[in-house]
Amino acid sequence: MYRLLLVEDSALIRDVIVEMLHDCDQLDVKDIATTSDEAIDLLNSRQYDMIVLDIELAKGTGFDVVRHTRQQNYPFKVPDIVMLTNHGNSYYRNLAHNMGVEYFFDKSLQFDECMDVIQQHASHLS
Repeated sequence: MYRLLLVEDSALIRDVIVEMLHDCDQLDVKDIATTSDEAIDLLNSRQYDMIVLDIELAKGTGFDVVRHTRQQNYPFKVPDIVMLTNHGNSYYRNLAHNMGVEYFFDKSLQFDECMDVIQQHASHLS
């Protein structure tokens, strides 16, 4: 089972993501966080295969979460990271790339493409 941590503060977006991924049998949307602190606590407690996160959160940012997974004392294998954001400009895209974020998607233009990438990763695991 492919374990995914969803880090998104918008209930509407969370619901849409969970619904779109519902039919992917190999995928388990294991936990949901709305702040960077919640996400970091979850990341310190269990291994995830992927994190899907927004940049702006209820408290903190997605970049705080990415930084945490890049620390030398991070207790698990670093998960694949997918940023799905309304801030799809080149500044944030380059910052994410420089931090080692594997995938960066603009919510308004690339939502379906993002869901496809997540499902492809989950299917390759099985």
